[in-house]
Amino acid sequence: MPASAKLHRILGPFDGLAIVVGVVIGAGILRTPGLIAGYLGDPALILGVWVFGGISTALTALVLAELGAMIPAAGGKYAYVRKAYGDTAGCFAGWAELLLNRSFTGALKAVLIGQYAVILTGGRGSPRTITAVVTIGFLVLHLRGIRAGRAFQNASTILKVSLLGAIIGTGLLFGDGASWKASTTVAPSGLLLGVALALQSVFFTYYGAEASLQVSEELKEPGRSVPRMLLFGVGAVALLYLLINVSFLNVLTPTAMAGSQLVARDVLTKALGDWSGIAVAVVALGILLSSFNYNFFGTPRVLYGLARDGLAPRAFTIVNAAGTPTTALYLTSALIFVLAVSGTFELLIRFMSLLTLVVDALALTTIFVLRRRIPDAPRPFRVPLYPFVPAAAVALYASLVVLIAVTQWRLALGSAALLAGVAVGAWLGVRRARRRVTAA
Repeated sequence: MPASAKLHRILGPFDGLAIVVGVVIGAGILRTPGLIAGYLGDPALILGVWVFGGISTALTALVLAELGAMIPAAGGKYAYVRKAYGDTAGCFAGWAELLLNRSFTGALKAVLIGQYAVILTGGRGSPRTITAVVTIGFLVLHLRGIRAGRAFQNASTILKVSLLGAIIGTGLLFGDGASWKASTTVAPSGLLLGVALALQSVFFTYYGAEASLQVSEELKEPGRSVPRMLLFGVGAVALLYLLINVSFLNVLTPTAMAGSQLVARDVLTKALGDWSGIAVAVVALGILLSSFNYNFFGTPRVLYGLARDGLAPRAFTIVNAAGTPTTALYLTSALIFVLAVSGTFELLIRFMSLLTLVVDALALTTIFVLRRRIPDAPRPFRVPLYPFVPAAAVALYASLVVLIAVTQWRLALGSAALLAGVAVGAWLGVRRARRRVTAA
């Protein structure tokens, strides 16, 4: 590996917290409240699934805090799976994370950026063209190095939290309690299917905290920083999500929210007048750009980790003088763009949710293996109430997989086919890598 091919350990505690909050709060909270209102149709059920999502995410964060503090390696979940289950499983987890999870989430954000930019132009322009321009822009930014990406992430996260706070305050102050006065019913699609679809959207909206572990090798004190950034970050996001949904429901009924592409715009328009609709579209773009930034920040580190361990082409270990895995960044950008111009928002959410549940559940189970296999390894943070908390987290993931598979079997079959393809590719890739080592 060239001497320059190393990552820079420069990220501090605030940088880590900004990454967690910044990457999680994005496309989901802007787009999914309307979908969830249509699926459920009842304020209590709507708030209930958001609370459930917060609890599930907190359990996951506790498990990942131990794993990330113990193994602060580039790639995050990939590194834990490889340590626990070997090269083939690690290769599967890493490539699934790259090709399916993070690429899908990046594409979702790109789709929304294009849609909301067109809203601001009054319907003029092409969302695909905007997606291309923005993707190239972030590629250029991150080629400048980790310091440039960090600066953008920190500033944009502070801005987005402030703007969300303003939206929450407006809804609480100017709303007339619309949802608390109206009579509501469960959505016609049926309770079980409605809850399954809603939980997929909630899961997508909360998803992202674990992505911060992809840069744990670049944290100054990972043993201290990883648990803090995960737990404080998830707590802050859960509180914001609950408050913003209460704020929305205080202004609009679930029926009025259902199907809206930007509920925040509708809420502020009703509360403050037509001018605020344009303002919140600008806010939406700012929030999305902040979250989208991290797809170019963290995802290339997964590919870098795979390549460094011999599970991806060696070219992906190339790191420029500014600390960016350049070749990995090029591939990440290309994957995001291709998915963004070929899929629709709701379909991408459904695929991403199920695929991610399977891969993340695999990563969570590694804590049981590693506790048994290396009990004396340094653990700056230990999961409380072990093994009950990790077992509860894994059980929640498994339950959601079953619920989605039962209610959407075609989606389950398609997801299984994608995962099977990645698994076969991982097996072949590891065999090829071992043959090269033997021949050498």
